[in-house]
Amino acid sequence: IPHSMVAVDITDAEHEKWFGMYKYDIPVLHINGIYWAKHRLETADAVTALRAASDGTFEAQKGEPNAAKFEKEKGATSKV
Repeated sequence: IPHSMVAVDITDAEHEKWFGMYKYDIPVLHINGIYWAKHRLETADAVTALRAASDGTFEAQKGEPNAAKFEKEKGATSKV
């Protein structure tokens, strides 16, 4: 399945939003700009996702991390 992979340094200033979201869950993978997976993946899952992207049926997966949201909620909870 033809594809390309781009590594992004989330600590670069232009990726501040991604750093805020993903700093505790590296690596995070997107396909065509859509959240796909974090931490680990299996070859069969990668093939399935890339085929779905190729035929236009790929959808965002559940569980996209958001550290900033977690920290905000945790901070709000601990102040109570």
